[in-house]
Amino acid sequence: MTHASALSRRGLALLAAAPALGRLTTPRAAAAQDIAWPTRPLRALVAFPAGSGTDSLARFYGERLTRALGQPVPVENMGGANGVIATRAAARAAPDGTTMFFGTVSTHAANPNLLREPGFDPIKDFAPVSLITINALALLVRADFPARTLQEFIARARSAENPLNYGIGNAGGIGGTHLLRQATGIRGEQIAYRGTPAAITDLLGGRLDFMVVDLGPAVTHLRAGTLRALAVTTPQRIDLLPDVPTMQEGGLAGYDFASWNAVWMPARTPAPIIARLNREIVAIGESAEAKRFAAAMGVTSTTSTPEALEAFTRRELALWERIVAEAGIPKE
Repeated sequence: MTHASALSRRGLALLAAAPALGRLTTPRAAAAQDIAWPTRPLRALVAFPAGSGTDSLARFYGERLTRALGQPVPVENMGGANGVIATRAAARAAPDGTTMFFGTVSTHAANPNLLREPGFDPIKDFAPVSLITINALALLVRADFPARTLQEFIARARSAENPLNYGIGNAGGIGGTHLLRQATGIRGEQIAYRGTPAAITDLLGGRLDFMVVDLGPAVTHLRAGTLRALAVTTPQRIDLLPDVPTMQEGGLAGYDFASWNAVWMPARTPAPIIARLNREIVAIGESAEAKRFAAAMGVTSTTSTPEALEAFTRRELALWERIVAEAGIPKE
């Protein structure tokens, strides 16, 4: 079985938005017992730079948790190494209820399979709280790129004298671009970045030719017309880009991919704290305000129980183990 057929057959189903939402969205968690928490400010630790989609979500939740909990919840960005630096810091943080970690498919599924020594265990070192979004990605090019459809892009990439340059700012980009290249046979030279915003800057500046990327950091540029989306990665079109076809509509049968965001605390954080935080996050995530905010970023707001997030994370780890093996990606 070829790498392409194995991934296409799976459809990367465990990352697809519709199945994930069906499995994980649950009724609001039962109210936690009364506890004297929080008595100090919390920090919302983010594994990616300011301006990233994860950062935007953390700030949205941080502002509303500040009101709900009566304590400040400032965001602390700790970008670098595709999220590894912040993930290690979160894993080693005191389990005293003062550290929330806004992680992603990169931090808790891809990195543990891409690195020989990640420096953390995504299951043992973390207490799951809730899933918060399922995220479509899109194939982006500059506005002046000489292709206006997915098929025109594929034809140009195949005929180019030199491989096209593309940027990777997180694991979603790795998975989405790999699936695109396997499905089309196009060549490309990968350039890795500390986060998606820096990669988008180089895409705008001409160092990169294309990216498969989550939409949050690109929304402003898409609205300004400086970037153009050729296709989205999910089986259905998204509200943010209703005129942009899916990869499947563009001719890539079986292409089905999405990333996700979730919240954890350090392992051994007391269960009543986890239950209270889950209750507040679910209340925020189910609100009309959160759904509008997520839709404007091109993502879907969703929530889960801690138990469902742990089960989801285990499935994602298994999926990325297969992706890495089938793609022949060497561990760093």
